[in-house]
Amino acid sequence: MARGGLSDRDRRVLFGDGDLRPGEAVVHFEHGLASYGGEETIEVEGEDQTLHVFIYRHGGKLMLPAEPGRDFWPFGAPASDVTLDRLKAGDWERRRDEMITELRDGVAKLVEEDRARRENPARALCPPQGEMEDFAKGFAHEPTSDQARAIDAVLDDLSRDVPMDRMLIGDVGFGKTEVALRAAAAAAFSGHQVLFAAPTTVLVRQHARTLRERFGQDMVVELSRLTPDGERSEILARIASGEAKVIVGTQALLSDDVTFAALSLVVIDEEQRFGQEQKRDLRGLVPGLHVLGMTATPIPRSLAAAEIGLMDVSVVASAPATRLPVEVRISGFDLSAIETAIGEEVARGGQVFVVCPRIEGARRIEAVLEQRGADFSHVLAHGQMDDDVLDVGMSRFMEGDVDVLLSTTIIESGLDNPRANTMIVLDAELFGLAQLHQLRGRIGRGNVAAKMLLMTDLEGKNAAAAETGEAEADAARRLQVFAEMSDIGAGFRIAREDRDMRGFGTIDGDEQSGHASRLGIGLYRHILREYAAGKRI
Repeated sequence: MARGGLSDRDRRVLFGDGDLRPGEAVVHFEHGLASYGGEETIEVEGEDQTLHVFIYRHGGKLMLPAEPGRDFWPFGAPASDVTLDRLKAGDWERRRDEMITELRDGVAKLVEEDRARRENPARALCPPQGEMEDFAKGFAHEPTSDQARAIDAVLDDLSRDVPMDRMLIGDVGFGKTEVALRAAAAAAFSGHQVLFAAPTTVLVRQHARTLRERFGQDMVVELSRLTPDGERSEILARIASGEAKVIVGTQALLSDDVTFAALSLVVIDEEQRFGQEQKRDLRGLVPGLHVLGMTATPIPRSLAAAEIGLMDVSVVASAPATRLPVEVRISGFDLSAIETAIGEEVARGGQVFVVCPRIEGARRIEAVLEQRGADFSHVLAHGQMDDDVLDVGMSRFMEGDVDVLLSTTIIESGLDNPRANTMIVLDAELFGLAQLHQLRGRIGRGNVAAKMLLMTDLEGKNAAAAETGEAEADAARRLQVFAEMSDIGAGFRIAREDRDMRGFGTIDGDEQSGHASRLGIGLYRHILREYAAGKRI
């Protein structure tokens, strides 16, 4: 069953080092969820013996000889954030066995889907070496070590007649797109077609620009809800005839009137933002497809498939040489600070993102800034705007014609504008950790030091002082964690922290609570590995 799975290094990147510290929640296989009390050495019949201490609800305490990774595992959260089990109450064993059965059933579905997909041979893609070398010269940077390894692994996968199923996991701005471009080149230069699927029209437009720069205008077509009716029929004809080798679009690519001449590779960008049914449809467009997924925050299903060896994984964790840390500050709402931050960025020739979680907030801050007579140009962008107006506004910002893009989270994925190096986030407490990290990835993409200002709400509440109410306390912790994780490559740690806060989700669905959020990440992964090895628990 195993194909590739995760290396030890990649496991550490994605899941942490697994070190246990007193006060963290742990799951003992026989006794359930406890607070870890550390180790104690006692004398037993004249010999020292090391015991692990487990503290349960209502003061229950066990001291046991136990081995981490065999008898107990980290849950993935501080003990203060979870409800501990009662010692010897009997409910843990019943709950554990039910969850293990559910998990096995979910994994069995993954195995069956993988077996069915691989029944059809893939097209082995072996492009001319000279064309691939010339294409690589179009990349303006030297690939990082992780990029180079990922490129080699992908091209090796594509050269086989076994359908590739590889997930490319990399921090925001670490160069996943270049790996995908080399895969696309392998397909196109072999005379086949590649489909580039993205979840939003904004990201589709970004990819389309990049693809046309590297492949030329004639090889690339774009299909989304923004495609004019008058152009759609011509684009469909070029796809059906095979003239268009590189097709980029949203879920519009799944329309019944889209037919392919020689589709061999599907690239799914931001795969965590596609629904499971959409991804299944993309994978099944034609038999024997190679599939490359890309994400900074992999979903549980993908991690589970990688853990048991059904999916190959490439982790891009080495930062580009020019990447600089983004300075993050937290403050209350302050119009003068907003104007000052914008003025400083514009003065050094840069551009600014101002991001609001809701459309009405973006409109309100636009009205306030206009009333104050702000001396910088701006455009507004949100999902309820007319498509043409939105596209024109985004294009003006990307081309440097305006100073400020005032938007909702429509910009959180895909925008690559090296001139934009200041971001102001309003009502920052309403964003999740992963969202904030995606937003931060929109700035600092050149060689200029970037700044991110988190303003906690329109009433001016400071997150550091948010001590009343569980929601406020969670928001304060979330913002503080994010601000502290501002070093290069912090995205993997942020993803782990976000997973710990929100739960891990389900293998066979899109829900954000499931097997791992009840079993704990350590026991969850242990069960997966045991399943892959053919063992029963």
